[in-house]
Amino acid sequence: MNGKAPWQRLPGGIACIDAGYVAPGIACFYLLRGGNEYALVETGTAHSLPNLLATLADLGIEREQLRYVVPTHVHLDHAGAAGLYLREFPRAELLVHPRGARHLIDPGKLVASAIGVYGEARFHELYGEIVPAPADRVRTLEDGESFNVGGRRLEAVHLRGHAEHHFCLWDETTRGWFTGDMFGISYDYLRLSTGAFVLPATTPTQFDPPAYRESIRTLAGRDPAWLYLTHYGALAFDTAQADLLCDQLSAYETLGRLQGEELDRALRRCTETALQTLVDDEAARALAGELHMDLALNAQGIAWRAQRLATQP
Repeated sequence: MNGKAPWQRLPGGIACIDAGYVAPGIACFYLLRGGNEYALVETGTAHSLPNLLATLADLGIEREQLRYVVPTHVHLDHAGAAGLYLREFPRAELLVHPRGARHLIDPGKLVASAIGVYGEARFHELYGEIVPAPADRVRTLEDGESFNVGGRRLEAVHLRGHAEHHFCLWDETTRGWFTGDMFGISYDYLRLSTGAFVLPATTPTQFDPPAYRESIRTLAGRDPAWLYLTHYGALAFDTAQADLLCDQLSAYETLGRLQGEELDRALRRCTETALQTLVDDEAARALAGELHMDLALNAQGIAWRAQRLATQP
């Protein structure tokens, strides 16, 4: 970050804004300029609004210049502030995956599901107020559909594996993908001197390893210069990252027969093995330990998929 500012200037008219989710450096969202107009890619949560307003003030941007709010999918760390931002920014339009639009217009099911996981107090601590998005200001983006921000073209590409309501955005200006969770997680401490380590994001309830691998190959297939991860920040693309992600997802498929602590231990070993392609054994163990919360969520996704497969005829 620039000193104490909650945002970082990136090349190509993009600002990366810390979402203030859980802790600094965990989740971000992006402010993208085209001409005199701006779009937000991802929203963070209601708690992210002060960081957004501070960024707009620092950059001298008026509220009326924000024209689009574009979450990659409707998980609340990516889209929780969508309705709030429409209320705050009178000219903004919400662009969303067709499968996700109804959940942001009427977020009751999203809220109930999250409260069921976290409890009411923790839910409000994490996400704050979830404001419904007015239906007349919501537009869906089909697979391959483009929109323009002040003449800057962005293309939505529907990609499965993490969630059925997920798209990524291709920005030809920077040859970059706004990846949401489709290219996994790579926090600052995972940007190693030997290369960046990226962990899959396999949270329940729609984890699909074959589809996830296909999506990674689709992203890599455009030979991007940049990947704009939500967790966390701009990542210079290297094909080795895609290969290691796919290897981890293949390993995850073998863990579905495990449960509880046995699954947790096996997933930890899988992550250590992947990290050992970049660092020594001791460093791999330490870094895997730092990822314990993400691995717990990934274990839930693996267990959910195993249960679903077991109940299929």
